[in-house]
Amino acid sequence: MNYFSIKRTIFIVPSNKCYEEFEKIDKFIEILNKSGIGKIIENVQNNVGRKGYNPFNLVAAIIFCFSQFKSSIREIEKLCIFDLRVIYIMEQEQPSDSTIKDCINKYILPYQHEIFTMITKAIIDKFKLDISNQYLDGTKIEANANKYKFVWKPTTFHQKLDIKIKKLLLSMGMEVTNKKFINSIELNNKLNEYVTAKNIDVDSIPSGKGKRLTKEQKNYKKGYEYLVKLIEYEEKEKICGENRNSYFKTDYDATAMVLKEDYYSKLSHDFHAGYNIQVMVSSGLITMYGVFQDRSDYYTLIPMNDLYFKYYNVYPKNECADSGYGIYLNYKYMREHNIGNYVKFHAWSGESDGKHPQLFYTFNDGVLCLNACIGEEVPFDFSHHQRNEGGKLYKFTGCNSCNYTYICKKNLKNKDYDYRLYELNTDYELLKEQARVNLISPMGIEIRINRSIQVEGTFGQIKQNMQYVRIRRRGIEKVSCEIMLMCLGRNIRKFFTLLNTNKIKSQYWEKTDNLKSEKFPFPKQKR
Repeated sequence: MNYFSIKRTIFIVPSNKCYEEFEKIDKFIEILNKSGIGKIIENVQNNVGRKGYNPFNLVAAIIFCFSQFKSSIREIEKLCIFDLRVIYIMEQEQPSDSTIKDCINKYILPYQHEIFTMITKAIIDKFKLDISNQYLDGTKIEANANKYKFVWKPTTFHQKLDIKIKKLLLSMGMEVTNKKFINSIELNNKLNEYVTAKNIDVDSIPSGKGKRLTKEQKNYKKGYEYLVKLIEYEEKEKICGENRNSYFKTDYDATAMVLKEDYYSKLSHDFHAGYNIQVMVSSGLITMYGVFQDRSDYYTLIPMNDLYFKYYNVYPKNECADSGYGIYLNYKYMREHNIGNYVKFHAWSGESDGKHPQLFYTFNDGVLCLNACIGEEVPFDFSHHQRNEGGKLYKFTGCNSCNYTYICKKNLKNKDYDYRLYELNTDYELLKEQARVNLISPMGIEIRINRSIQVEGTFGQIKQNMQYVRIRRRGIEKVSCEIMLMCLGRNIRKFFTLLNTNKIKSQYWEKTDNLKSEKFPFPKQKR
């Protein structure tokens, strides 16, 4: 007897829960219509040939699937068949995985930033959210590349090869320019000139052991080996570009980075292929995203704000970020564009806990140390080189009788000298002081706490709740499109949450009226 058998065909009738979900989807479709992305799809749509799937419904289904933690094309294909919500969006059409991939590449990839910002603006307008305060942060996500197939930029090897090439050309009696490097085209031309001048028959040069070669033949053969190696180095340097030192053979745009944990072994002690993902968050929504090849966050603040201005036509009123962005270049940029500076500087942690207090104070006429000694500007010499842009060398005297020497000269080698030399950029110090005042104010405390909640919480939701810990696509353009869909799916989930929320707040934590400014501990004098 068959105990496990299906005796009849079941006609599935949607329950009340399904109708509630359908109402949410109707409001989601309404947001897509208000955003205006339909015009983009209409302009791209090709009416030639046999009529295909409805591209408007398919784009809506793809965005909805990403909001339900489904970023794989195969998973989206299955949802179009089995998930009632996606079936409702697609009107019972069942596209294949190749159709879904073509839709992403045709309608979404070329207009990813426009689609993202238009939908995000529609959500902001519907709930009247305040996005004047922007919170910036980044994370590294592992790329879809073989982690053992990475290539380092051959800078040192190229320098050594260039010395050998110039030495060979001089021995061949040819002129060598004072250029930094001889490129492969110049080397090839010089070898051709040498072959013509010495009347060398290239095809008749013997190869193998025990073959006698003339001096001219040896020079040409060695030069040809150098040329092959030079072309290899130039190709690797071209792939790397100017701003990175590595790439991967299975994804040229991925960079070798040390991640927090490996996708496979959950360890972080080795280099892995990765991308630097940056997001700007405000009122719980991701307002802008970016994919970079930088291993650090230093130089991502400016392009992120440029992208924000390009699609929102305004710069953020205030911007908060951690100390990974607190460099002089970023501070100048924020001052030039009137952005409220709530970005921590590198010494923030040490100053806030008192372990590494501020040693020097800048004012209009000069620089003061903790002992109220005015620094004397001195020129740089062979033992003290200029390290920072706009830096000046200052000399502070009277250190032997100073009660703060135990802090100021803590890590110096020559502690017996009665003076200390220190390089300072006065403009950078003034900008840091402005950021310091902003950060310790009651409003600064509120913004800092909200940054920790909103942007760190956003990455927690993407990487933990949505289980997005490894990128599926390859190439920086396709990776950027995938990150956009993931961020947009995160915003759609927030949109569904806001539909059921009576109180909508732009700030997750609000300061009280009696909140006072924070004060850093001042170092004590040691007698």
